[in-house]
Amino acid sequence: MKLFKPSQILNRFDELDINDLKNGGFKAIFIDIDNTITSPGVGSLTAEAKKFIEDIKISGITPIIFSNNTKKRVMSFVGDYDVEWHFFALKPLPFSFIKVAKSHGYKMKECVVLGDQLLTDILGANLSNCYGIYSKQLEEKDTPLTTINRKIEKIIWRFIDEKM
Repeated sequence: MKLFKPSQILNRFDELDINDLKNGGFKAIFIDIDNTITSPGVGSLTAEAKKFIEDIKISGITPIIFSNNTKKRVMSFVGDYDVEWHFFALKPLPFSFIKVAKSHGYKMKECVVLGDQLLTDILGANLSNCYGIYSKQLEEKDTPLTTINRKIEKIIWRFIDEKM
């Protein structure tokens, strides 16, 4: 079960203390989209999400939009906003995390994964040796596949909560 255990838990993404991450030596944040920094299906970055990403940039940490979604979905979400993004990341598999970190010259221990799912984001962080931050989902609304994941996660949370 420790592979599903987040290093940190937030109620919302904007509670993240970016200065603490910077002071901790972190250089990149892989950021999930749906139900992490925006509601599912929202067509583009909200002002709130843009401010969050700008604050990360100002700190000197590299923000990277990192999604299992299609290229079309991620491109429409990001639009012409200046932020690095990767689609079809195959989370929780570590390959994409490792490839992107290496392309920047970052060690995996210098990377953070921020997401709302244990089965993709946090498991991916732990398999990749990144610092995994779980942000509670913004809305109850989910895609059909994510709804299945949430049912599995409820079981996992029972084991994690006992050990926290």
